[in-house]
Amino acid sequence: MAKIRKKEAKAKPLTRKEQRKQKSEVKKQNKRLYFAGKTNGTQRVAAAAEALAAQSLLSRNKKKKKSKKPKVINPDEIPKEQLLSGEIDSDDDESIDSDFSDAEVDALMPEREKVVVYEPLGKTLKKSQGGAIQRQDEEAVRRKELRQQKELESKSKKQRLKQLRIENEEEDREINKLEKKLKLNKSKDKNRLVRKMFNDGLDYLLDFVLDDEEEKQKWEEKQERKKKLKEQQEKEEAGMWSDDEEGDEEDMDGPMDNAPEDDSGSEGEDDDEDLSGEEEQSEEDSEQEENAPKIKEDIYGRKRDAEGNILPDPVELEASAAGQKYIPPHQRALMAASAGSSEKQAELLARLLKQCKGLLNRLSEANLHKIAAGIEELYMKNSRYNMNETLTKLIQEALLGATRTNERMVQEHMVLLAYLHAQIGSEIGAHFLQTFVELFDGYVKNIASLEVEDKQLNNLVLVLCYMYLFKIYELSLLMELIGKLADQLCEKSVECLLLIFQSIGFRLRKDDPLAFKTMMQRVQSQIASAPLELKENPRLRFMVDILNAVKNNNMQKLPQYDPELAENLRKRLKAMLKNDRYVVTLNITLEDLLRADKVGKWWIVGSAWTGNLDEMGSAKQKQDKNSSKSANGGFADQLLELARKQQMNTAERRNIFCIIMSAADYVDAFEKILHLALKDQRAVAYVIIHCALNEKRANPYYAHLALKFCQFNRKYQLAFQFASWDRINDIEKLSKPQIRNLASFLQQVILAAGLQLSVLKVVDFMQLDKLSFYFMKEVMVRLLLANDEREIYQTFERVAKNTKLQQFKQSVRLFLQHFLLKEDQLDKLKLKDEDRQLLQQRVDHIDKLLAYVDL
Repeated sequence: MAKIRKKEAKAKPLTRKEQRKQKSEVKKQNKRLYFAGKTNGTQRVAAAAEALAAQSLLSRNKKKKKSKKPKVINPDEIPKEQLLSGEIDSDDDESIDSDFSDAEVDALMPEREKVVVYEPLGKTLKKSQGGAIQRQDEEAVRRKELRQQKELESKSKKQRLKQLRIENEEEDREINKLEKKLKLNKSKDKNRLVRKMFNDGLDYLLDFVLDDEEEKQKWEEKQERKKKLKEQQEKEEAGMWSDDEEGDEEDMDGPMDNAPEDDSGSEGEDDDEDLSGEEEQSEEDSEQEENAPKIKEDIYGRKRDAEGNILPDPVELEASAAGQKYIPPHQRALMAASAGSSEKQAELLARLLKQCKGLLNRLSEANLHKIAAGIEELYMKNSRYNMNETLTKLIQEALLGATRTNERMVQEHMVLLAYLHAQIGSEIGAHFLQTFVELFDGYVKNIASLEVEDKQLNNLVLVLCYMYLFKIYELSLLMELIGKLADQLCEKSVECLLLIFQSIGFRLRKDDPLAFKTMMQRVQSQIASAPLELKENPRLRFMVDILNAVKNNNMQKLPQYDPELAENLRKRLKAMLKNDRYVVTLNITLEDLLRADKVGKWWIVGSAWTGNLDEMGSAKQKQDKNSSKSANGGFADQLLELARKQQMNTAERRNIFCIIMSAADYVDAFEKILHLALKDQRAVAYVIIHCALNEKRANPYYAHLALKFCQFNRKYQLAFQFASWDRINDIEKLSKPQIRNLASFLQQVILAAGLQLSVLKVVDFMQLDKLSFYFMKEVMVRLLLANDEREIYQTFERVAKNTKLQQFKQSVRLFLQHFLLKEDQLDKLKLKDEDRQLLQQRVDHIDKLLAYVDL
């Protein structure tokens, strides 16, 4: 009986990825065959391709043979007698499949209902025995997609909530950190932030925060509870709840159960009576308020009526009626405190005195900033009048004793005053200055009766000297004080003058040499007219020696003179000042300070002043006498005339010129020009080079001054470079003496490394005219014949290392070899044989240096 063969599964076609992989393997194999031998690579590849094609063809034929189906016998065509008898060949038994999976057999079979198989979510599809994937219903696929989408949404939502929670925790940690830095403690006062928002005017932000009605309601309830608690506390403090009222409440509680109708009636009558009484009282109060005049206080504490008229002070009226002098309010408070009537004020002043004394006792250079900040904080917490009086009392006790005070201690206290003067206000320094000047005037009036052993005046003079050193007041006031001492020349005044010259003599000479010279001449004239006994006094002779030493700038003759400490304190004071604060120098005269109690203090903003403009004292008289000097910045008329001739047409250039011409040395000129606080450095460079060019002979003073500025700040170095380029470009306008001066100036500055040799790169070496050639010859000869050979080679080495100056270096080599060393040029220079050989040697060395670095 012939068997129905089982249908073989069709071979699964290759995917694109597998096809690409198969192609790449073939290519690799071909490459391997091609490069296996040095020759016949293409033949090898062709042979391998033919072998592969043959192999594939052979495999196909085999598959065809294997897959050749035997002849399928239809069971309907077989006769029934043959089937019953079993006369079927045994060779065809295997042709019938037992599972009836053949397509033709299936077609003859009746149709069966399809079985729908649903698979769980997330599991792979099971394959049947034949390798086919069972089909699913479209609705099941749709449900599966919806289920997956919901799961993804839930996961993303959980992830977002988790992320928000983490961000909130981080934000809370950051808020806690900032609260700790701002010292905000929630446990002490939970509503403090809200109150702070109301105080700062940010309460409108709460409308944006409290969007929810429930939050608003909670906020209102909380505010109402707070108000009720506050009212209850106020009533308890005022004693509103008395025992009688409590007794009345107990009596009222008793009969309420027995007679409710009577109680209600009586309560209603009482309420009506109370309401009527309150209405009458409120009407009376409103009538009194309408009838009473409206009184207001102005910014000065004076009472004014509705029309703006100043009302008289009742205390002043009583004092004038009794014939007594009017006492200001602050003096009245002090008198009340001293008399013991105001124990609170006296206790406050005692505590303040104790705090200030504790700070001043610990004052030293090391903790100067800390102590100054502590006293500044006390100024912020207490009235300035109390602080000024307390500090004045303590400083007088510490510094103005009968014995000589340590100079370092005076310096530290005066630095503290200068700090307070700059940070808090100029009225602080003005108060102490007025106090010390009044004490000085009182001592000088009775100077003849003072004993030499009593050092109070000496200490006071030392305090005033260091107040000037730290720029609390101007030089003119100190000169007036020195003149007052010189007018009453005696042993005590000589001692005080000697102290001034020893402590700040050189500072006076540096700040204003002309004023110092005038003061010195005045003191010498007073000494010349002094009696013979005083002239023979060793103190006076020693003072004259010190004065001459200061005049000649000889610091070695001053015993124990050490300006470093004062200079360090000045630098420390500058570092302590913050927020662009600086010490405002007070320009007050001696007479203004002595008459301040009578006419007022015009130097304090808002202070009253009752003097006449014609009677302003010595300041007005000096302005009339020395109007020309004050208008011209304190310079002599000859200097100003010379500045005008030199075409110094601006105020900056005129001031710089006068300072340069009148300075003692280049250091003095440098410091004075820095004090001008100029923003334009080009003006300084222009004036210095202009003065250097117009000298009859080359003056090294200007080169040293320019070098000082170049070393101080690079801005000045650029300014001198640009000014030199301007002069080199306009060399046709200069004469030969001016060119020689310019060459000497540049040679000194270049050798000292103030400017680079590359400043000469603006010279056009391709088209050298006579003046340019003369200028370059002067500069190079002066450079090459300088005394210090090491500086010369370093100057050229700095240029040689710069790779951007190739053309300039080649031009310099060409100029040195073919122009400077010519016989006719050397003859014009009129050099000695030694100088010629030295010049030749140095030129050869520099040529090698420039050429070697180029290579």
